[in-house]
Formats: sequence, structure tokens, C-alpha cells
Amino acid sequence: MSNSIFTPTRSLDLRQIVYEKIKNVIVSGVIPAGTRLSEVQLAQQLEVSRTPVREAIRQLSESGLVRLTPRRGAYVVLPTARDARELYEIRSALELIPIDYICANPPVETLQGLRKRFESVDNSVNQGDFSEMDSAFHQLLSTYAHNHFLDTMLGNVGDLIQICRHYSIGAIPPVSSSREHICIIDALLEKNAPLAREKMIEHLNSTRDALLIYIEQHPEVSLPDEE
Repeated sequence: MSNSIFTPTRSLDLRQIVYEKIKNVIVSGVIPAGTRLSEVQLAQQLEVSRTPVREAIRQLSESGLVRLTPRRGAYVVLPTARDARELYEIRSALELIPIDYICANPPVETLQGLRKRFESVDNSVNQGDFSEMDSAFHQLLSTYAHNHFLDTMLGNVGDLIQICRHYSIGAIPPVSSSREHICIIDALLEKNAPLAREKMIEHLNSTRDALLIYIEQHPEVSLPDEE
């Protein structure tokens, strides 16, 4: 982290801004899983003292994005395999909720537009661009439930889902993932809620399994080794 990845921070609400800035570069994958966070470097890059950085790291550890390890420091982490399974269990339950609402009155033009975007994908697509497409697709579906409690609950796990997305998507060919999205969209357009739920579960299980494979192959990203 030698080159600054932040804009200077100057605000009365310094602690919250520092927290948001560090969280955003973690969730976006700029600081990858397995990276040790240096209070000194982060403070220098943000042009603040170490105190708000230390508080931000503490908050991030409570959200599961960072793990504080005795005598080692703070590390950006992915969930453990067990936590990933539990996360996707919750995610699946939540993301099935909008399906009945959408099937009752599907936003045809929006869904057709999404379908065209996924149809245009090939395996040379930039992983970051495809990750954004996937994220936008799932966020859009949740808005059609018109349920602010659902939005809140998805928001609570949203950062963990997003950081996991970078690693699960990378293990699945974009064309294969696009077909999964298209199958979901087609079922929604047909107002076939049972099929849409089935295809959504298949899609989420596929991304979960890809994430679990990555975690198994890279144990250092979820639990730093002891020296």
C-alpha cells in the first residue's frame, strides 16, 4: 500500500468518513483479502491521525471484514468456510423474497434490458465490470419487493456479500454465470415464480460453491497463519 488510494479527508465527522473510506476500498477489492492493514500507512494516505484509523479498523472487525489477530495485527479477510455457508443460507432466504412480487407484475422493459446485457457477455469481459453487473442485478431485484426491512437486512450483509463476490465470480466463467442470470430473468418474464426461485437457488449455490473452493485453496484469506 505504498501509493495512496485515498483522497484527503477533512471533516468534522472524521471517524465516520475514515471508516467509510477504508470499508469502500476493502469491499471494492482494492485492498484484497489477506492484506495486513497498517495504521501508520492508512493514516498517512488519509492524512489523518492514527486514532480514527484505529477506530475504523475496530468497527470493520465487528462487521466481519477485518480480523484482529493477537501479535499479528489487523487483516482483511473473507468469511471462514462455515461462515460463508451461513452467509449464503441467509442470502438465499432474503433474495427469494422479491420473486413473487416481481412475478405478479414484472418490469418487462427493465428485465429485457438486463437480459440483453447478460446475453452480450463473453469470457473476455473484465471481471470487475461483470461483478458490477451481477451486483446491480441482485440489488435491482430486491427493490421490487418494496420492503424496507428487506433492504435493511440485505444491507447488513451487503458488504460481506460484495467482498465475497470478487472471489466467487472469478472462479465461474462469465458466460456460464450469465446463462444463470438469463434463466432467472426468463422465469420472471414468464411469471413463473417456482421456476424463478429454483433458478435463483441454483445460481446462489453455484456462487457459494465457487467461494468455498477459493477459501479452501487459499486458507490465508480467512484465517491468517500463526507465526
